[in-house]
Parts: sequence; structure tokens; C-alpha cells
Amino acid sequence: MLTRVFSATLTGLKPQLIEVEVDAIQGTPQFIVIGLASKAVDEAKERITAALLNCGVRIKARRTVVNLAPADIQKSGSTLELAIAAGLLQLYGEIAPLPDTCLLIGELSLDGELKPVRGCLPLVLAAQQFGLTEVLLPTANLAEVGFLSSVTLRPLHNLRQLLATKGVITQIPVHKPEPLRITNTPQNENFAAIIGQTAAKRALEIAVAGNHNIHLVGPPGAGKSMLAQAAVSILPPLSTSEVIAVTMIHSVAGLTTQAGVVTTRPFRAPHHTTTAVGLTGGSAQLLPGEISLAHEGVLFLDEFPEFSRSSLEALRQPLESKVVTITRSTGTTQYPANCMLIAASNPCQCGYWGSDKPCRCTARERLRYHNKLSGPLLDRIDLHVRVGSVSHRQLTMSTQQHESSDTIRQRVIAARERQRARLSQTAAQTNGELDGTLTKKYCKLLPTAKEMLIAAGEKLGLSARTHFKVIKVAQTIADISSQPVITVEHITEALQYRPERAS
Repeated sequence: MLTRVFSATLTGLKPQLIEVEVDAIQGTPQFIVIGLASKAVDEAKERITAALLNCGVRIKARRTVVNLAPADIQKSGSTLELAIAAGLLQLYGEIAPLPDTCLLIGELSLDGELKPVRGCLPLVLAAQQFGLTEVLLPTANLAEVGFLSSVTLRPLHNLRQLLATKGVITQIPVHKPEPLRITNTPQNENFAAIIGQTAAKRALEIAVAGNHNIHLVGPPGAGKSMLAQAAVSILPPLSTSEVIAVTMIHSVAGLTTQAGVVTTRPFRAPHHTTTAVGLTGGSAQLLPGEISLAHEGVLFLDEFPEFSRSSLEALRQPLESKVVTITRSTGTTQYPANCMLIAASNPCQCGYWGSDKPCRCTARERLRYHNKLSGPLLDRIDLHVRVGSVSHRQLTMSTQQHESSDTIRQRVIAARERQRARLSQTAAQTNGELDGTLTKKYCKLLPTAKEMLIAAGEKLGLSARTHFKVIKVAQTIADISSQPVITVEHITEALQYRPERAS
């Protein structure tokens, strides 16, 4: 008797409905899985067999064939094991046929317990688009998907629960959706605790308000890492759609099985030995990289020039398009990468060029160190800020009250609301337009500001990309100041954040 149940797999973030067909045919007793199954799926045969035996199910001596359709799509991961086991139980007559509106996902242990699976959130969200109304899933995955109400969730601890109901899934308790609680990102560092660095704080406020990339350059111990960590504390809370988008990426990477829903903006700080694949994503499993794991948050690259040239150059396209496209022999997928890059570096190899301490580097060594960062990469960073050392007198004697992160965050939220309102007015007219065209449409400059920008562009030799980046930064400065148009002062401040030339 042919049995049929439904499950799903992922290629990156893209879900694929899988029809699991199980049948017994004449021939030598054997358990066969066909349909372009990966090694991990093929190994599931032994886990499923052991799980059924340990749950008291007698394995029939038949030639059992499991077909995973569509047959031309690679199946990987452990999400199909519960569905295959349920198909076998239907074949043996242990349970009644499951309804066609039910999706089964879960990994089995040898004793029949259900383990959490990667990518549960995108799979459950896809159930509705597949026309399915109920999902059987491991209880351990509820921390990740328990807030969803689009489908009926029926959690299982083990395979014995399904056997006890004889396949009547209405007897399995339904999970009641829990409200999603979104909180502010925890403040590891607060702007109020940072002494001095007024210019760097101002630049970080602009960067966060406009989601601009920023490069902090300064001597060792100046506070670059502290400033980067404090930047997270002025980010606005995630919206519900952003929570789902961020959690989906972390779910595919297997980071949510314990932590659950990601309700705060991510802060990723990979070591400088991280490879290009580690930064942008890839591998045979098409897993997301650090730039995608930082989606809607901050990607902090400390010791920026110490990253390999190939790793940094791999960031050029996603920093511009905010999307990473990964192509491997196993398939192609896209991950969002709308993060804010904060890079921190020393001005030279010894670290003290331009500071109050003498620099030991020659001009040639400084140039070689500076050339580790290519011009096209630096051109994609909107703000370049010099972070100077703070004197011991300031550190010891300063009693000045500095603005707290909460105060700055309110200005950031207000600026982003102005941006959102301005963009929404003509959002329907943006299809197919170039970035520069959109910048001209949304950013209104006074005539004097236009003349200032033209003169500066000709004198400094700004590229077309840099030209529009200066306008965008000036627009963010105007939004923070609640100004409806860009003035000369806004253009002047934006131009101050262009990179210094090596000497």
C-alpha cells in the first residue's frame, strides 16, 4: 500500500515542499531512499529504523522504497526524518493516514525522541503558501516559532505520541501562540560612559540614523571598539517583520535552537582571520555568512586591514546591494545583508601615525599598510572618522555629563521616521530606477548647497558613487536636525567624513 506524507527542506532561505512516498515492493528486504537524497538524508535510514524498534514497532522484512519528490532537487538536512517515519508507520498499519493538509518536520534520535531542526521558522512560514494548515514539529523548536498563528502548531516530544494517537492528529495538543515581545538591544556600552570622542560620537549617530557604513581610524587604545559596541545601544528596536527576517537567517544557521526568536538587533564581530566564505556565506550547505547574520544590525570588523584581501574584496558587492548571492555546485541562494558596517583600524602598522606618540613607520610602510584597503572598498564606506587619544587628565578629572544612549536613540528613531515617511510618499515610482536617480528625487538641496557640492567634487576628485554618498549623509544630518532641505552646513559636515589621503 502506497502512503504519502508532506515535509519540506531548505535551499538557503528558499523552502521546498517535499512529497514523501513510501511503498513496499517485491524483492530482497531492503530500505532504500531515492530522489536525490544527500548523505545526511540517506543515513537517516538507520536512525529511523532504530527509533521505530525502540518505540515497539516491528520492522517488516520487505523491500521498502522511500521516494522524495520532486526527484530533481537535492534534499539535505534532517527535517525529513519524522515524515519518513510517519510514512512507514502508515505502511505498517500502525497509524491511520495523515491528512494532506499536514506538514511534518523533525529529526529523530535512536530512541524516538524528536530533536530540533535548523530552519524551522522559514519552513513553518512556508506551510501556508504550500496550502497546508497544520504542522507537526519538535517541541524544542517552539521557542523559535511559538509566536506564529498563521498555521496550527502541534508539537511532539517523541514518536510515541504519534503512535498513541493512531494517526488522529486532532488528539495531539495544539500550541497556543504566544505574543512576540520585542526589546531594545542590550547596552554593553553606553555613550554616557565614553569620555571625550565628541566627533566620533556625532559620526556614529549619523551612521546609525542613516544606516551608513563607517570607518574609525585611530591609535591603539583610543576607544574604537568601545565606540562600536556603544553604537548598538542607539539602534532603534526591531519591527515585527525585521524580527522574522533576522530570526529566519539565524534559524538557517542553527543559532536559534536554544536562543529562540531574535528580538534584538544583532552585533557580529568576526575575528580578522575569518575567510571570505565566513564573511559572505557559502559552503556546500549554502549557509549564511557574518554579513547576513548581521542583517538589520551591526557588522563590526576590528583590525580592518588585517583581514585578508580576498575577504574584504568579497564584501564590496553586498555592501552596495545589501544582498548576497551564493552559488555552489549544490545550488544557488540569496541572503539579505542590510547591515551597518563599522570598521576599525590603526592609521599605520605601528599604530601611532598622527597621534601624540612618535610613529616608527616610514612613508613607504605607511603607504603599504594603507594600500591593504582598496579604493573601491573604501569608496563604499560613507563616513571615515579619525579617533584621537584621550588625555589622562580628561580620563581622570572629567566631570562633564555626556549624553546617554537613550537620548541619542530618540533622535535616531525620529530621523528614521522622517526617512520612512519621505520614501513612502513616492515608493510606487521607484521600480527600475538607479540609486542616483532616487537620491535626486528624495534629497532636496538648496542652490548654494549644490554649488558647494560641485566645487568640492571637482577639487577632491569625488567619484559618482561618492558624490551621491555625500548627499545621502547630508540628508541624514538634515533629518537629525529636523531640516526639510539640505543646506551648505549639511554638505560641509558630510564632506568632512571623506577618507584622508595616505602620505
